[in-house]
Amino acid sequence: MSNFLFSSYVIWGVFPYVALTLFFVVPFIRMVYRPFGMSTRASGIFDGRGILGLASHFLHWGIFLTFFGHLAGLMGGMLGWGSWVGAFFLLATLGGSVAIVGSVIALIRRTIVPEMRAMSQPDDYIVHLFLIAILGVAIYQALGDRIWGVSFTAAPWFASLWRLSPQPELMASAPLLSKIHILLAFAFAAYFPFTKLIHAWTLPVNYLVRPYQVLRTTAKKFQNGWVLGCWEFKGVTDKSYMTYLTAGVVGVLVLIAFVLPSPKGEGLVQTAQASTTDQPVGPDSSQAQKVLEGYPLYVSQCARCHGLEGHGDGPGSESPTFTVVPRNLTEGHFQFISTSNGVASSDDLRHAISHGLTGSGMPGFGALSDRQIDSLVQTVEAFWKDRPTAGETIDVPARPEPTVAMIKEGKELYAGMCSVCHGPTGAGDGALQALRTDAAGRQVATRNLRNEPLKGGSTEEQLYYRIAAGLPRSKDEWLMPSYANLGPDKIWALITYLEMEVFPPGQIAKR
Repeated sequence: MSNFLFSSYVIWGVFPYVALTLFFVVPFIRMVYRPFGMSTRASGIFDGRGILGLASHFLHWGIFLTFFGHLAGLMGGMLGWGSWVGAFFLLATLGGSVAIVGSVIALIRRTIVPEMRAMSQPDDYIVHLFLIAILGVAIYQALGDRIWGVSFTAAPWFASLWRLSPQPELMASAPLLSKIHILLAFAFAAYFPFTKLIHAWTLPVNYLVRPYQVLRTTAKKFQNGWVLGCWEFKGVTDKSYMTYLTAGVVGVLVLIAFVLPSPKGEGLVQTAQASTTDQPVGPDSSQAQKVLEGYPLYVSQCARCHGLEGHGDGPGSESPTFTVVPRNLTEGHFQFISTSNGVASSDDLRHAISHGLTGSGMPGFGALSDRQIDSLVQTVEAFWKDRPTAGETIDVPARPEPTVAMIKEGKELYAGMCSVCHGPTGAGDGALQALRTDAAGRQVATRNLRNEPLKGGSTEEQLYYRIAAGLPRSKDEWLMPSYANLGPDKIWALITYLEMEVFPPGQIAKR
């Protein structure tokens, strides 16, 4: 197993179980050995101006909205329900913003009130810093980067944890801020039972309608009985409240993981044959219950940008972090090809999915298995309406050793064919660079070859394909024409010139 796959498995396949174990088990241990430490330290006596009430209402109601927003996002992400994912965004963003305000007010109060500083312990500050960081990262991502719909990715991964069959590969393509947000949340869950917040586990079920002041005698609060003289289930003590709340939370998550069906794409082939096996794939096969494939995998990995039906209208499609608009998969206007007729082959789609498009905002999905990637290719091909037949793959001959004469010839070729768009020095400032548009009429910036990454790949083979196959705009139209007529020697001369005098050092990798 490679270091990347091992670290991914540890982060997304082991650490969550450690955090969840601490979150659910430690409260019961504390209840047995330190029952009087299950409540928070009261500080209302120092609240002369009602600041505590303001902070408490903002914090608790904000967390309440955030929790139910995440529950909606979990279910919507599992089922492929865009409206539920939208509700998650609204509830969680509103609740998170309110909770941050409450947490900041509480933190300031604890800092500036002398009596509060005197009675405070480290965890009183740490819990607020955790909350502010967790919520702040998510809200910045939602409102700043506008990367919405990540619950399509996180929900199936989270459900796989509860099925005891973790799929860490599902999180490999998630945006960095999403990963930070989720990891901070699990770290907070691990820390949670060691803080004053543990009192949430003993919250009475009649909290919303209880009197303003509730008195529970010691006999009631820590009443024993029924199970080896150490527990009770009568519903009148902290032990019973914690038991029922824990069972309820775990029960709901297990039901979501096992009962909710996989999303189904209308009109898509759900049982396509993967190229590496004779077993069917799809949401209805037993194999798909263990490893996500086909359309459910597409929803998890791709729908947040390309949309549930492949129209390029996913909830995160207008994020300013993208340099290009996500592709409308139904139109099939794929640019990074290796064929002689401008139509992307299955191998071209597989390469784009595996490696991503560098600098565009589309990540690579190399952490997925070959079988999973094949199922994504088949799903994309099912979206592609009236797909034409791809031409033969262009042959890439062995590259000759670079010479001074090759560099000179390549420079002349570049000046005559490429500088009109890429500019005389390759800076993307040629005379025709502003006239390039995609099939939808949106302007496409010419690549600055001197400092921008090569979107389709930086290997010798991929660069040869870009020159020989060109970049199709739509049927029989081109963003960059095919130069296959040059022949291998001149194409390699052009590549040699670009590598030696235009591209950043070390950009071109061997095949």
